[in-house]
Amino acid sequence: MEVRTLKPCTERSELLYRMHLLSKEISHVFEQQTNMSFTKVEILFHIQQTPGQSQNRLKEKLYIDSASITRHLKRMEEQGLIVRKKQDENKRYTYLFLTPAGEAELASLLLEKEKFQREALEAFSEEEVSALLKSVTKMMNNVEKMEEKLK
Repeated sequence: MEVRTLKPCTERSELLYRMHLLSKEISHVFEQQTNMSFTKVEILFHIQQTPGQSQNRLKEKLYIDSASITRHLKRMEEQGLIVRKKQDENKRYTYLFLTPAGEAELASLLLEKEKFQREALEAFSEEEVSALLKSVTKMMNNVEKMEEKLK
C-alpha cells in the first residue's frame, strides 16, 4: 500500500492521517478476504454479547447512524441471522437476538477475523501490541472527552 503524505505536516498530523487511512484499508481488505463487512461482524458480536439489547443502544455503541443500523439489521433479518422483536409493554423499542444461523455465521466470521488479525500484526511483538493498544486507548479517551464537550 502506498502511503500518501501531506506536506508540510507535523508528525502528529501524519499520525492521525495514517490512522485514518489504516482504518479504511483494514475495512477494505477485511471485506475482500471475508466477503463480509467489518460492521456486520461488529453487529453480530455485540448482539451475541448482549442478547435482547435495543436497536438504539447498539447504534450508540457502534457509532452508526439510524438509517445505517436499520439497513444492516433488516438485511441480517432477511438472511435469517437475527430476530428483531418489540416488547408488548413498549412498542417503541426493537430488541435484537441472534438466531442459530447467526451464531454459526458469527463463529465462522470470528475465525476469519482471527486469521486477519494474525496476518495484520505478524511483525509485532506482544509488547508492541500492548504499547500500541495503550496509546490508541488513550487517544480514544481524548476524543471521547472532546465529544462530550460538544454535547
